[in-house]
Amino acid sequence: MEKKTICIDFDGVIHDYSNGFQGEDVFGGMIPNANTGTSVLKEKGWTIIIFTTRKKTEKLKKWLEDNKIAYDYINENPEHPERTSGKVIADVYLDDRGICFNGRWDQWLIREIADFEPWQKRQQKEMEQLSNFREPEDSIWDRGNERRIKASSL
Repeated sequence: MEKKTICIDFDGVIHDYSNGFQGEDVFGGMIPNANTGTSVLKEKGWTIIIFTTRKKTEKLKKWLEDNKIAYDYINENPEHPERTSGKVIADVYLDDRGICFNGRWDQWLIREIADFEPWQKRQQKEMEQLSNFREPEDSIWDRGNERRIKASSL
């Protein structure tokens, strides 16, 4: 089996980053199933690198251990070839602020970049829309200035 390496971002992928950066060693709760996901990857032979803009601190390592996040390294890949940049080499990068390049600089890609929002911001907007849905005048039968025929009136 070929050994593969994944770089996993910390903020917004492993821990909740909804409130943004709160301090070097201030962390939100674990994103649900991050521990299970990293454990499965580790069992399948992946080298896991926590690749974050944060410094590697004892509190960060303790948080990862307390939350049972499986990993091999933080912000480094010892198998990294000499004379390369600081970008850690990996087969896969998992990041909440990434867009997958599909091989073409096309309209779809430009639109994805221009309209990009991290998942936390999209989720917050969705929750706000759901809370506004409770308005009595917002009926699925009347939405969009179109009248729908209810099955009971047929």
